[in-house]
Amino acid sequence: MRIVTAMLLSAAAITSLSACASSGGYGYGNRYSSYEDRCRGERANQRAAGTVAGAALGALAGSAIAGNSSNTAGTIAGGVVGGVVGNQVAKGDPCPGDYYR
Repeated sequence: MRIVTAMLLSAAAITSLSACASSGGYGYGNRYSSYEDRCRGERANQRAAGTVAGAALGALAGSAIAGNSSNTAGTIAGGVVGGVVGNQVAKGDPCPGDYYR
């Protein structure tokens, strides 16, 4: 039951942050923006996705590893550590000066 709860909470977090990756408006998804802005936007979206995915996986792992008496603490700790690790893994290389797409 606790695994199902953790999975549902992770799915809710992923769904709520999917709006951050929109491609319209005057921001990074605008077709008139510079190549550098597009690269920065893509990197920001990748880091946000990496953070959410890492937090979800970390929360699931923390919930599974923690004992019955510390299930909530394990889920929270796993989510925080997973989010930090996911963000750093998704960081990637800096945008090159001749970035074209």
